[in-house]
Amino acid sequence: MASRDLRTIAHALILVALMLGLIAAALWLRGTDLEPQASAQSWKKVLERDEGIPDAGRQRMDILNELRRVNARLEGIDSALRDAKYRIQTIEPKDGAKAAP
Repeated sequence: MASRDLRTIAHALILVALMLGLIAAALWLRGTDLEPQASAQSWKKVLERDEGIPDAGRQRMDILNELRRVNARLEGIDSALRDAKYRIQTIEPKDGAKAAP
């Protein structure tokens, strides 16, 4: 009985080894690289496409410009609320429920 179990285990291990061998052979003969090759580029190309070394100054300017746009929108909302351009309605809760603290 023990030899039959050992034989079954041995057959399973041989099957796993064959499958791993087939996978390794398929990857070996695949022909294409798993990762693309790195290639050197001139600085001019890098700067034209806006890739490469991050420019901290430009990033800060982008953040400041975005903050200016957000502040302008908030000022517009604030002035509209102060000038009563919006009409705000409240609804009483059903069943006399109170608001959560």
